[in-house]
Amino acid sequence: MQWVELKHLLGSRYRYDKWMSEGEVERLKREVPADFSDRTAASLTAGYVRIDAVLFQAGGQLRLGCDVFVKDDPGAPEWICYDSLEEDAVLNERWMFFALDRVVRENGLSYTECCFEQLEGKTVKKEPTTQDGYIMQT
Repeated sequence: MQWVELKHLLGSRYRYDKWMSEGEVERLKREVPADFSDRTAASLTAGYVRIDAVLFQAGGQLRLGCDVFVKDDPGAPEWICYDSLEEDAVLNERWMFFALDRVVRENGLSYTECCFEQLEGKTVKKEPTTQDGYIMQT
């Protein structure tokens, strides 16, 4: 599927966000903060799949890589990490689309349909407490 066609087909379910510039990424790579933690530099959501360009530490230096996410239910707020790409990312909407499209085609994923059955995770039940925070014995 072509990039422009997909944007038109998905409408509001297609979104590209860029939170860091190429210059900011390069500056961080040169001067890694001591307290650095992974940072998402850009994200492209296309229906039920998403790709994030993530700045992360590897081998004592920073790299810009990509993580691919999927949904197991259209209404679910959570995304499930599907894969991390080996290649270095580029903060460009077109590049991110083509990287995502390659993963979609190679793995039989879909922009418009959920390809996974919904997973039921563990839920945490709150124990009843008194107003002062102690657990009530029953």
